[in-house]
Amino acid sequence: MNVGGLVGALLPVFFVLALGYLAGKRHAFDADQAAGLSKLALGFALPASLFVSMTDIRRDLLLQQGRLVLALLVAHLGLFVVAWLLLRQVRSLRGSAAVIVALMLATSATPVFGIAVLQPLLGDTSTGAVGLVALAINLVMPTAIILLEIEGSGTGTGSAGTPSRKSPVLEGLKSGAKSPLLWGPVLGILLVLVGVRIPKDVASSFEMIGSATSGVAVFTVGLTLAAHAFHLTRAVLLGTLGRITVQTAVLFVLLRLLHVQGPFAREALVCCSFPLATAVVLFASRYNAMAAESASTLLLSTLSLVVTVPITIAIS
Repeated sequence: MNVGGLVGALLPVFFVLALGYLAGKRHAFDADQAAGLSKLALGFALPASLFVSMTDIRRDLLLQQGRLVLALLVAHLGLFVVAWLLLRQVRSLRGSAAVIVALMLATSATPVFGIAVLQPLLGDTSTGAVGLVALAINLVMPTAIILLEIEGSGTGTGSAGTPSRKSPVLEGLKSGAKSPLLWGPVLGILLVLVGVRIPKDVASSFEMIGSATSGVAVFTVGLTLAAHAFHLTRAVLLGTLGRITVQTAVLFVLLRLLHVQGPFAREALVCCSFPLATAVVLFASRYNAMAAESASTLLLSTLSLVVTVPITIAIS
């Protein structure tokens, strides 16, 4: 592992993260402005970047990723369901808390940190791997929303404390279907599979908005961290350790069992060791479950990038 390359990849990430944190502490952005930046990064810039990067992948190379996609689905959606079923048996984690902790284990901040960290280290193919991992993550999110809505409606009220008449299943599916992070890479994959090449000028247009992804997304994470006090507790330590190890170990075993090799597999494995997804902190606050713990886990797992990235690259 090239130490200089690692420093060169991570230093800009932590610099922008610190800028966002300082801006948050100085109240340079209010809550609505921070939400707007997050929507720009994850609702527009990143889907555009993933879409155009998927269209750059060769069709024969993409067709070879079937077993990798299967492994990613099991390591994300499968892990989430299994973790939720086990955690809900723990008395202190019953209800929405079990869903939040399962999300900690089964989703990562790959959409935020993936391109910024991996592209300088592992090259342009990493963008395609980020797209596949983001696709798997966005199949977990609707499932989590369904479970959270069901738990929140257990007393006959929704998450906001008002009478809820909407089906939680339909709400979760609607949320997933509306996510550009889901259909952005899917559309790119479909175009490659049918042999459609988008014109260079069109690709350049998507690349222009996509170039804002890394900086804006990481800056927004800094704002999120500044909005929450950090508390180092046993739950935070265990949550951080689980986030950076459990999914990585599961995917590592699956890749071995399915005999999956190549750059996409290596990059996907690194993605699974990434920090907590910022969406988990938002869900925890909205559903009043593990809010303080998830925010502190976000900070600690983000700082762990310095350790997890080189170790995961080495074992992959």
